[in-house]
Amino acid sequence: MHDLLTQLHTLSKTRDHEGVYSFVEEQLKHESNDIELWIILAITIIAVPIVDYEKSIACLEKAFAIDSNNPIALIVLTYVYHYELGGIDDILLHQIKTLHTDSNEINSMLKYVASWSYSYTKKQHYDLEEKLLKESIALCDKHVWNYVDLAELYHQQKRYLEINKLIQKALSNIKKIYTDENIEEYKTPSINDFINSRIKGTHITDINVEGIQKKLIPKHIILYYTITTPFLRFYYFVKTEILRSMNLE
Repeated sequence: MHDLLTQLHTLSKTRDHEGVYSFVEEQLKHESNDIELWIILAITIIAVPIVDYEKSIACLEKAFAIDSNNPIALIVLTYVYHYELGGIDDILLHQIKTLHTDSNEINSMLKYVASWSYSYTKKQHYDLEEKLLKESIALCDKHVWNYVDLAELYHQQKRYLEINKLIQKALSNIKKIYTDENIEEYKTPSINDFINSRIKGTHITDINVEGIQKKLIPKHIILYYTITTPFLRFYYFVKTEILRSMNLE
């Protein structure tokens, strides 16, 4: 496999996209029991500017033929469906939610990608999305995107007082930032790089970091909700009690 990956890395580094496409296409004609190779090929062919989801899925099917419950292959497949095919179907969602490994970090990632299916752009089951994101964070609090997605969910629900803590935690978990000077590292065909950037969020671009920072809620809004929230809670409590007493009468 080493020789094959060396060839692939050389093609990717020189931005020979046609060469990469032909390389993956050629490998699909052969059989290999190397799951890592198939996952790397799937990651490579789905990347910009090629973005061939059919061949990416074909590579992952080769991996599943070797191990039908490989969690990393399943996570990558979920990414392909979520970002390239409009969402995760119920069969794939069930497989994600029922797979359990010995690694809390992998289980955290499985919970995270499962939450995509319930976001405001998909099924809109916010309670299930929140539950999965919280479970993901509880299993591993060292990632970034699960915190960011939970903050985005709270923003949709106008739960502004809870957002900044999540965003600050996300920012503190970032381990590496890619800039124009080292962006080629971000594009290398590597399982770890893909997982770290797309799933964990611990290794991301400076543009990603700026986008996360912009999600912080301004201090004047925080102050407003800090002052008004207790009054609103009291108002709704009184209103509920009045309606309840009227019904009793």
